[in-house]
Amino acid sequence: MLSNVIKSYLLNVVSLLCAGWVLYDVLNLNAQLSEIMKHPEPPWEATMSISSFASFIVLLIVIFFYYRARKKTKNVSLLLFPLEFAEDDEREKMMTAEACKKAFVFLLFSFPIGGGLMTFYPLLSNSFSFYPVAVILLLLLVQLTVYYVSISKIYR
Repeated sequence: MLSNVIKSYLLNVVSLLCAGWVLYDVLNLNAQLSEIMKHPEPPWEATMSISSFASFIVLLIVIFFYYRARKKTKNVSLLLFPLEFAEDDEREKMMTAEACKKAFVFLLFSFPIGGGLMTFYPLLSNSFSFYPVAVILLLLLVQLTVYYVSISKIYR
């Protein structure tokens, strides 16, 4: 069971990284469009890489088939995140509830810290425009790590 937890954690981390890559490309596109709006005289040009979207779609397909193969069911929701909610019996429900509780408690403390970190964005906006997205993705990554460390400790 522990190897499934590790596989699920890695899939979740890779999906967060792909989502960050897509958001980075969209943020760069928005910056290019804002420059066009500031200086509206032609020529206009805004470019964006499609590789981030393609990798994200491929990852969603891989996650879909991975989850479908593990759960042996036809009703698979890609909205289920994290992928490791093993609740086949009461013991697994209890372990999942304990790990979710720890992740929730982490969120109670980390979101005010994340909000405090966001106050530094005006200082970093010119040099690190991806800062708000990076802070949010970092909070999500640490939350996933807390959840999976809790699950792995319970399974050992």
